[in-house]
Amino acid sequence: MKRPGSLLLAIAAGCWISLFPAFAGAQSVNVVTSVIPLAYIVEELGGERVKVAALVPPGASPHAFEPVPSDIRKLARARYYVRIGGGFDAWSERLLSAAPKGLEVVALMDASGLNLVEADHHHHDHGEEAHGKEEHHDHGAEKAAKKDEHDHHGEEKAAKKDEHDHHAHEKLAKKDEHDHHAHEKAAKKDEHGHEAHGEMHAASEGGEEHKEFDPHFWLDPVRVRDSLLPVLAERLIAADPAGKDYYEKRRQDFHRRLTALDQEVRAELGKAKSHKYVAFHAAWPYFAERYGLERVAVVQEFAGEEPTPKEVAELVRDARAEGVGAIMVEPQFSPRVARTIGKEFGARTVLVDPLGDPGDAARDTYEGLIRFNARAFGEAMGGRN
Repeated sequence: MKRPGSLLLAIAAGCWISLFPAFAGAQSVNVVTSVIPLAYIVEELGGERVKVAALVPPGASPHAFEPVPSDIRKLARARYYVRIGGGFDAWSERLLSAAPKGLEVVALMDASGLNLVEADHHHHDHGEEAHGKEEHHDHGAEKAAKKDEHDHHGEEKAAKKDEHDHHAHEKLAKKDEHDHHAHEKAAKKDEHGHEAHGEMHAASEGGEEHKEFDPHFWLDPVRVRDSLLPVLAERLIAADPAGKDYYEKRRQDFHRRLTALDQEVRAELGKAKSHKYVAFHAAWPYFAERYGLERVAVVQEFAGEEPTPKEVAELVRDARAEGVGAIMVEPQFSPRVARTIGKEFGARTVLVDPLGDPGDAARDTYEGLIRFNARAFGEAMGGRN
């Protein structure tokens, strides 16, 4: 699929080589992250010795994000690009294809000890979540075929779905091509773990890189504490050895605060009358696993794909049977569909946010974001009025 921004990105990419040396001697460690929560974590570790910027802006969905030329300028100044990996932020490959040699990429999905949750592609499989982007296209084609046979209420949705699937198949072809190149790059890794044009993945657990895992691991503060902090602190120290003691002190302090945060979330959710929930987007498997929550249903298993009438009926049936009184909605997606479905079983909508917003005091730090979500889940499950 032709992308309007591709030409501008290509032109801007020509400026990288001239821009990058100008910042080589900068005192701060410049870090760019794909999404806001990773920027929060790096800021907590790096303090005044780092400058951090996130590519996906507040309120935008990483699933539909399109890089712009200003993103190239951000990366041109950076020592590290910290991303989720595993296909979650695959759009960044368009930027990295022209990255300067000095840019190092840290893919956190490869971090040792994350114990990734394997992706699940079923809308109503209780207690499990998944993003399932790679299988989105096949599911979409099957659903479109079913909707073509549905009544006149389904015909309008089927037309929209056919258009969506057309774009999805184009994206799938690009993803397959990317994966082919990714495997070739992996095969060329030298004994130090360096990849073509400077990509440095965190330590990988044997064989897991070829499986399909849910990428929302940052929503578990214990995984962040135990797996992400050591990786990120190591990279900051490598870039700024003079700040080793500073970074280590901040890591230890953040480690203690995340331990306290985990206990705080447990106490908050312990007030809830139920531990079952319905989500708009399948972003919560790690949070749910950590705190003993059970997902009853999800409105959009795959971002941007509306449920079929059959799936809506199943969701309403399951939600009624489990006594769920709310649907968790996110600022990155319109709540319209969730509100319509919620009326079918008397549910309200409650705002949660997997990504955060630096402009909102309730969600402008990593700890604030997790507290915000814990309180929202507690409210949705009957713990708050």
